[in-house]
Amino acid sequence: MPLDKKQHTTLTSNPPTAESSTPQEVVQQAFHQHLREHIRGAVQVVMEEIMREELTQFLGAQWGESTPERKGYRSGSYSRDLATASGQIQDLKVRRRP
Repeated sequence: MPLDKKQHTTLTSNPPTAESSTPQEVVQQAFHQHLREHIRGAVQVVMEEIMREELTQFLGAQWGESTPERKGYRSGSYSRDLATASGQIQDLKVRRRP
């Protein structure tokens, strides 16, 4: 059953409140959050490139290229969310097969 797009499926710990955290802990938490955002972005870029390359190999033709065996065109992509250890990746572009 598909998940609701806004429903998060990764477990996250509740961050401590500002009153119970030292300034160093607050800086560390902000740094870790920033790092997780960059990791999610990098994972998304790499996964989309891998899927694009797999489709190219499967079809035997580059984007917009036609071959004697293949006369049609690629039919675009759709988006999906993906739960990772670094958090939710939203709107991952999944290529459609012809």
